Amino acid sequence: MQIAVVTAHPDDAEIFAGGMIAAWRAMGAGVTVFVATDGGRGGAGDPRALAERRAREAAQAAAALDARLVLMGHPDGRLEVAALASDLAQRLIAAAPDLVLTHAPDDYHADHIATSAATRRAVSFRAPVAWLEPMAGLGFQPTHWIDTTAHQDAKDRAILCHASQDPERFVRQSRALAQMRAAQCGHDGFAETIRHGPVYPFADIRALLPAPPPVRPVRDRSR
Repeated sequence: MQIAVVTAHPDDAEIFAGGMIAAWRAMGAGVTVFVATDGGRGGAGDPRALAERRAREAAQAAAALDARLVLMGHPDGRLEVAALASDLAQRLIAAAPDLVLTHAPDDYHADHIATSAATRRAVSFRAPVAWLEPMAGLGFQPTHWIDTTAHQDAKDRAILCHASQDPERFVRQSRALAQMRAAQCGHDGFAETIRHGPVYPFADIRALLPAPPPVRPVRDRSR
């Protein structure tokens, strides 16, 4: 099984899907992370120097999760949907993923929204597409919960590879969200979520996903 994770910036995949990536790799699935922009506007200073630094950080993070990395190098903050879709389509045809993950169409960041639209256009009906949960989960209604408890430490290490981005804040935020999502399942651990809207011919993607959190019934206190 092959999974493609298409994100806008060099640290997005680790923040929004690091636990899932590690879970897929533990299953033996191949994971390719496609990063649309060079990340050159993600901080102060010379954008070219920052883009080079972020490329090195992305490589370290991908290695930490044992994922393949493809840096597409489009300009940060100036993504054009048509150009990205054309570039991405050829790369996805070569990768032949069974499932594609990308940002939600109603994400908070303009680059994320553009990446989402370009990915949907590039994939066409070659594979199912599922949306990643945005930061803090505001307005996001998941359809699938994935147990990432065993992989949270690996996710944290991957996020921390992005030293130029003050990554400790993303570790804190992503851990809080993952704990909340696990708690929704009655699980004392961590979980990441995605949203998949059934589209012909991909009505059901459960066979492509790592395991959900374990089901623990609530104790009946009326007895």
